[in-house]
Amino acid sequence: MATTTCGYEAMRSGNTILCYINRDGLPLSDRCNERMWTFCMEQYPNNVTEIQTIRNQTDDSPLVTYPDPPYHVATNSRMTVREKLQQVQNYIQRLEYNYTGMQFFDINPNRSLYGLMDTARHMITESLPIKCFEAFLIGLYLTTGILGLDRFNISFKTRFNSVIYRHVILGVKYDQIYGALGISRRSDLSYKPLNGKYNCLSKLIDDFICAYRNYGHTVLRVRIGLPIIHDLKSFLTINWKALSIQPNKTDKNEYDRELDKIVRIWRQIDIHMTYRSVVPLASLVQPTGTLITSASVSNRLQSVTFRQNRDTSLNCRRSAIQKPTTNINEESSTEKDQSVPYAIRV
Repeated sequence: MATTTCGYEAMRSGNTILCYINRDGLPLSDRCNERMWTFCMEQYPNNVTEIQTIRNQTDDSPLVTYPDPPYHVATNSRMTVREKLQQVQNYIQRLEYNYTGMQFFDINPNRSLYGLMDTARHMITESLPIKCFEAFLIGLYLTTGILGLDRFNISFKTRFNSVIYRHVILGVKYDQIYGALGISRRSDLSYKPLNGKYNCLSKLIDDFICAYRNYGHTVLRVRIGLPIIHDLKSFLTINWKALSIQPNKTDKNEYDRELDKIVRIWRQIDIHMTYRSVVPLASLVQPTGTLITSASVSNRLQSVTFRQNRDTSLNCRRSAIQKPTTNINEESSTEKDQSVPYAIRV
């Protein structure tokens, strides 16, 4: 649950406060700044004196260096896709993980891609320490335009000592090879290079699950979304819950089959399409909390058609622009207009 206070919001897991979210914007207001330092002392009661010394040290503070974002890495034809992803990950790492206990940016995951990418630009401008969700957005922003690269979210819900934790990374797929971008307190819970180690999605997920188990975490749920369109100005929203698996309650062979099914769905979706589809991508998935089955997938995909070429898109756009002529049968003409497919530039 989240408890809203003046200027910041506490994110809780039961009675445990995980962190605070800054609601006052930047620069930090006095109340958010005071809450950040107080929370740090509450988390580390044995280091209160050291924390006070750091807080009062203003004159001798080292100069802050801002890392240069790799804005043009996506269009650099001299670099391989693996090298481009390494550049993006290096930049994310140089921003450093946010250990302050105060998340500096207020992010709503239900916003459109355009709004989330605007927040990502703001984060790059400020160059402040970040958490996993902020690293996800920055990675999404900087990888937009890399031809042939599919990006999707992978989110984890784990339990450690009765406390629930959540983590999200940016999954990537290129030429049947999988990897991941992101940031975490643990190095093996963030970056996975495109080195050919993960030739299927199940191997990538298993690697994260094994890493969590090594740290004593129980993986309660893994959620995977649909690939995200390469368009910084799109008003589509990210599909976060295309597939949900519970590794602690499901046999490994069973959820491996489910992961293979979501990959087959991706192959039937034109991720790099310029125009919106008549049928929203959200209609491809089951309601929240249910697992995709082979029967439901096949039935849904049979009724969904995507525009595969330019001519079809142009015909749809022309038919949408043409205004119907007024005649006596207005009701029948209205019904025909509603059935006409449309295409909207995003």
